[in-house]
Amino acid sequence: MITPNPKFIISLSELKRHPGEKIEVDLLFPLNERIGIDIIGAEVGSEFSILGRVEAVSTGALLTVEIEADATGECVRCLDPITLEIFTTVQELFHFEPPADLEADEELPLLVTDDQIDILAPIVDAICLDLPLAPHCSESCLGLCPECGERLTDGAHSHEVVDPRWSALGNLLDFPKKE
Repeated sequence: MITPNPKFIISLSELKRHPGEKIEVDLLFPLNERIGIDIIGAEVGSEFSILGRVEAVSTGALLTVEIEADATGECVRCLDPITLEIFTTVQELFHFEPPADLEADEELPLLVTDDQIDILAPIVDAICLDLPLAPHCSESCLGLCPECGERLTDGAHSHEVVDPRWSALGNLLDFPKKE
């Protein structure tokens, strides 16, 4: 669970409640908490950019932003460290009031609270959905050898494979010789 962060709260005090009015969003700051999944994510201290706008619409405020960040993690094939650039877009409607036709089992939509919107939840969702589930350092990465753990991409690699049905014949080589 991500803890609330005041850097992700945008004041709508300058945004009149007239459809078409808009305010620009231009945020650049280091993250104070990791955003991502177990094997890859945007780390604490990495630069994080949010650029876009918030527009007044008849039912609320429409957030449209582009997010740019760096994600670090491990290649799932060879376990080498990797860095990916994240570029994603978020478009989310924040309602002034909860919809009247909301069903009991439906999730409550994002709301404008005290003329502010907290954009953290849609940002985290967008980043996590943009991250690869199985990141790898390159398409040609062959991973690790299951026998010895060496990287298969580094060069020629082989192991002598003996058919277990013939392994007893190998013992004849160790048989004591009579002179």
